[in-house]
Amino acid sequence: MVSSTVFLCTQGSTADVPACERMAYWEALCSTTLVGLRCSSLSPGGLEVEKTGIAMPGLGIADIRGQDHVIERNPALVRQMPKESVFACQLLQGRAYFIQRDRCLLAEAGDIVVYDTRIPYLFGFLTPMRQLLIDVPIATLDNRLESGLDQLPLKIAPRAGSGAMLGKTLHATVERFMGNPVDSEVARFCQYARTLLASIIEVELHGASTSRASLSYLLTAKQYIATRLAEPGLTPQAVADAVGLSLRHLGRLFAADGESIMQHIWEERVSRAYRELVDPRLRKATVGEIAFRWGFSSQAHFSRAIRERYGAAPVVLREAARF
Repeated sequence: MVSSTVFLCTQGSTADVPACERMAYWEALCSTTLVGLRCSSLSPGGLEVEKTGIAMPGLGIADIRGQDHVIERNPALVRQMPKESVFACQLLQGRAYFIQRDRCLLAEAGDIVVYDTRIPYLFGFLTPMRQLLIDVPIATLDNRLESGLDQLPLKIAPRAGSGAMLGKTLHATVERFMGNPVDSEVARFCQYARTLLASIIEVELHGASTSRASLSYLLTAKQYIATRLAEPGLTPQAVADAVGLSLRHLGRLFAADGESIMQHIWEERVSRAYRELVDPRLRKATVGEIAFRWGFSSQAHFSRAIRERYGAAPVVLREAARF
């Protein structure tokens, strides 16, 4: 187990565990580092699987490899071990099936399966497998994705075009970070991974509204914004200059995505500020300190923005988070 000030890295493997104890070991490991589940395997040698995971504020990632096996999160486990997340499993090797609600999805290498951990499910791996799993707490989803939860589970195949480009980028981004996790890169990585995943889901559900090149520029702009939200000089022109496009061109890309550049900046600032408001570790920070840290010129401006987005004043939301 490796830790830092902003992330926790864990590893586990059944390789050195007696065959008769492997199921219990794996279930205990997953319940503490990922999600409560039950596991089974028909392999004569017993369950063979290993996991490397990194837990960060607002995001978790895991690289899981092994032989054929089945995991189940039944209604009793959903009640006993609540987990309010969206999981995105990118299958890198093998074939699998996924059952949730009234849907059965068949997946193979390259596919991404997105599902809600609050709903019971069964995930069966038919062959030797490897998956990259991204754990996104539902509380961190933006409004557009949160409204699409009823369309899950979703299988996203790597068809040619924007979806394939985004899927490859997500794979490369997660593997690169897992190979060298650095404190200073955590916030940027988390925001970029969430943005990539959101774009993949939106392209699948609604189609690509922009070309591959335009999507690349849009994601680059959003990543630039995510790493500079606290800077008072963060303006639409500064973003356009950073990504090498005219302000008019970049504005059209954001408009095709349903918002203006400035709207996106403020939406992200409100989201970051809200997370700090309800974070018990930041209880000593005043509402004013949080507001100014994220670029709000006054507490009145901050209170109005928070109320419009979350339906209550900052002090009310902070107090409610204590219970």
